[in-house]
Amino acid sequence: MFPKINICITCVGGRLIYDIIRSIRDADDYQARLIGVDANKNAHGRLLCDKFYVVPDAEKNPKKWLERILQINKSEKINILLVFSEGETLIISKNKKILTKNKIKIAVNDYSKVVNLIDKYILMKNLKEGGLDVGFFSRVGSKDDCLHLAKKIGYPPNKIVFKPRISRGSRGVLIADKNLNKLKHLVPNRFCLSANLNLLLRECLNKGVKFENLLCMPHYKGDVWDVDILADNGNIINIAARIRQLKNPYWPTSTGHKSSNLKKIIDYATKACNILKLSGPNDFDIVLDEKGVPKILDAASRYSGSVGVSYISGINILSQTIRYILKLPYKKFKFKEGLILRPYITMTSIPIKNELDFL
Repeated sequence: MFPKINICITCVGGRLIYDIIRSIRDADDYQARLIGVDANKNAHGRLLCDKFYVVPDAEKNPKKWLERILQINKSEKINILLVFSEGETLIISKNKKILTKNKIKIAVNDYSKVVNLIDKYILMKNLKEGGLDVGFFSRVGSKDDCLHLAKKIGYPPNKIVFKPRISRGSRGVLIADKNLNKLKHLVPNRFCLSANLNLLLRECLNKGVKFENLLCMPHYKGDVWDVDILADNGNIINIAARIRQLKNPYWPTSTGHKSSNLKKIIDYATKACNILKLSGPNDFDIVLDEKGVPKILDAASRYSGSVGVSYISGINILSQTIRYILKLPYKKFKFKEGLILRPYITMTSIPIKNELDFL
């Protein structure tokens, strides 16, 4: 008899939550009862869940977020907690003992590893020391550092990138381009800009940007892969990758992918995972440089919001994560190479108790 599992999933207001929930439910060796949580009471994924609760913002109120999860656990008896944001990952990795005491199972790296993944400088430093080619990167200490590093990398002939060591997505990403004589906003309502270096530095001073929090690196022009990884102590259990196909490469949500387990991308991600001895869900962003050589851009100790793409591509990494946590036998999956994927609104059935909750 397959077990009935109470699974609490966060961020159910995510744009692509449908595929995440669908993949968790698609299993014949456990039965999922889904408890969705989100900081937004109108999160559209609430209708797909068996129960829904509003929780505080994990980044703004980490202590209250954890207290709310433990409160929900008293009535829902959560067996597994799956999180999909950086702030939540930090909370659960830091409070493993409290969650275990309350019989809530999680899959996450140790707190120190989570912190080191989020800090892009430490991430690249650790990978470089482990023998992985991560390309040029450097910490920034001041405005003068920016000017010195820009020249060292090859600006002005080449574009260069300054970005926060700790940030999410394209927030705070700055592209120095000698051809731009006025600020170009790459994403509306977000500090993500391109301009010539002098303009960028002036804007940083105007906005109070702390230069010591920045990382400097070359601007790579190649395709970017999102790589979902389920691992145990550095050993890959499942891996699925996809090329981003975005009209705007800095856009905060996915507007398209192509499934692609390109060997050199998979080999690179596998080596990175082994160097860092990662466990549980992990996500890498990897770009190809002008010579076609992989370089890491970012990493996280959680799956991305578009992890449902891996399910459509044949690798149900979320259901496999449930097996990993419960120590159930793993399923075998076959990756579907070359699928062109785009997000669309679709109709789907929902739990009957949610019938009168309208979108």
